[in-house]
Amino acid sequence: MKMLNDICLPVLKLALPLMLIQICQASLGVMNTMVAGRYHYIDLAGIGLGSNIWTPVFILFTGILYVLVPKISAMQQGTSQEIGVLIQQGKKVACLLSIFGFLLIHLLAFLSPSIIENPQVALITQQYLHFVAFAVPGLVYMTLFRFISEGHCTLKPIMLTYAILLLCDVLLCIVLVNGIGFVPEMGGAGTGLATAISAYIACFCMYKFVAKAVPELKMNSTSVSFSESLALLKQGLPIGITLVLQILALATLAFFASQLGAKTIAAHQIAINIAMLLIMIPIAISSATTIRISYFSAIDQQQGKMATGFAVAVITLIYVSLTSGLLFGFSAQITALFSQDAEVLHIANALMVFVAIFLIFDALQTVASGVLRGLQQFMQPLFVILFCYWFIIIPMSYFMGVKGWLLTEANVNVIWMVLTGGICLAAILLTLQSYRYLTRHSQRDLLTDPS
Repeated sequence: MKMLNDICLPVLKLALPLMLIQICQASLGVMNTMVAGRYHYIDLAGIGLGSNIWTPVFILFTGILYVLVPKISAMQQGTSQEIGVLIQQGKKVACLLSIFGFLLIHLLAFLSPSIIENPQVALITQQYLHFVAFAVPGLVYMTLFRFISEGHCTLKPIMLTYAILLLCDVLLCIVLVNGIGFVPEMGGAGTGLATAISAYIACFCMYKFVAKAVPELKMNSTSVSFSESLALLKQGLPIGITLVLQILALATLAFFASQLGAKTIAAHQIAINIAMLLIMIPIAISSATTIRISYFSAIDQQQGKMATGFAVAVITLIYVSLTSGLLFGFSAQITALFSQDAEVLHIANALMVFVAIFLIFDALQTVASGVLRGLQQFMQPLFVILFCYWFIIIPMSYFMGVKGWLLTEANVNVIWMVLTGGICLAAILLTLQSYRYLTRHSQRDLLTDPS
């Protein structure tokens, strides 16, 4: 028991700041959804689909820039000049991503009326995306500064910035959506403008906070070639692709739900937002797990790796048991925060059962992926997510949930049933893989132990 406490406490200590950051980040989308949903369910559906269009693009960019974290961490014993060169490369990558993202999201905005059946929803989505496109450069550079700070193990600037971002975004959303005083009423599209304004406020704050802790951020004398920056981009690309596969799958499911009516889209979006907010804690635990497993691997301590794997499994199960219980017990009160439409709330309440079960298995597969990354096994999570989402969940959701095959009628509940079943399979496969690799390392250490 003492050893378990010794393992749990460092993981929790490392995970806690990451939890706060993840919750703030996830809360941005949730608050936008709540403000738009209380305005009108059509606006909720419009920004929900718009979010599903642009979020995968930004997640891809986030994954690409994340490569800076381990690189900067590995350079802590190096010179300021070396770190400065890497930061300059990151700035060039951020510039390229900003331009590409700005143009791509504008293009997706123009295309949205052709892929969304409901004309009212399509118009709101289009307006929302045009505003969000202007937010992309601010969000990309804010993410760059965040990962530079994480690489230096300095999390306070990130927590302060995300708190400011959340406050600004919520206040601006309320004002721009509903219209106050001389500010005109913009409806759901106003959340996009709120995102754009708050992104640049947060970017400025993040730069100021991080620059105080990381002097190399202000170094501009170092010049780097385009080829060096491109090499950094290529190194981060696999991370981005791995992250975006899951997000794209969820976005695809949202478009499947959109074919079942505007109120179904709104209810589905409520369920997705609640699920994504609650999964932020397991994501933080997974990141802390990767760091701890990597540490024990570096010092070749097998007992520490096994104890860490067991400890995070216990922590995760306690968390999902509590949160799933809350979803079962207070689903009506939770969904009422997002909408006032009785039919939307009826559909959303029915989905809460699936969200609660989905959360259990998604948390387990997230933490199991963290164990595998700590053991330097990067491809297993990618293959499992690719198989479960794109070969099982997506096809079955379309044919059963949208087309109504093998059922009396199409139903969004079926989409969530398939999603939950697919994630259950992913959790089983990844948990077995993580256990297999942990025990394989243990057996290898026993065979090579000279005693």
